[in-house]
Amino acid sequence: MAEYAKLVKIKTDNVSDKGFKATLQLPSSKTLPGSYDYINFYVGLGTYECGISCKDQPDWKENGVLKWRAFANGESNTSYGPNKYSDGSIVTISLERNAQNKVEFRVNNSLVKTFDKALTSYTNSARLILAAYQATGATPPLAPWNVKHNQVRAYEMKYKNSSDTWTAFTTGSKVTTEEWPLGVATPDGKVYTLDKTYIGNSDVYASLNK
Repeated sequence: MAEYAKLVKIKTDNVSDKGFKATLQLPSSKTLPGSYDYINFYVGLGTYECGISCKDQPDWKENGVLKWRAFANGESNTSYGPNKYSDGSIVTISLERNAQNKVEFRVNNSLVKTFDKALTSYTNSARLILAAYQATGATPPLAPWNVKHNQVRAYEMKYKNSSDTWTAFTTGSKVTTEEWPLGVATPDGKVYTLDKTYIGNSDVYASLNK
């Protein structure tokens, strides 16, 4: 991956699953030093990735305060929802294949987008990704890491299995951290702090603030 990023990956690792959803309590604060840095918390299915984003740009600000916005990424374009969410807000995101095998994205149980193409097979399984990206280049030597956020909570996590049944996600071994570029040590040791203590209740916590 030619990106400088840190991630928490929550994946079913089963490509027959048809969706993933979770409720997020957004961080109470975040630090985005560069205008092209961003934080994305999203559900994914195949190449479709939809969720909540924050970047330090005018379209994310309301009365000068930096907010969060929903985004839908798939079929070669990215669109953003008009609503803005404050730090600490609780937002539910969902991505699933419908009866016609088209991908539907919902925020707070309201349909935001139905993509045009039928999706019948893919190699990247249903998932929830908590990620931060820093736009200082991915070629070593890497710059010090400065994108931060306080604790984000992901709970009521469920995946839609091949029988179209929403099932609680409780597999702690499938909740992992990753750093990009792969195989390159972080120069300052800053990584996601991940708490899987309550994964049996479909509940995880992560922060990137040290």
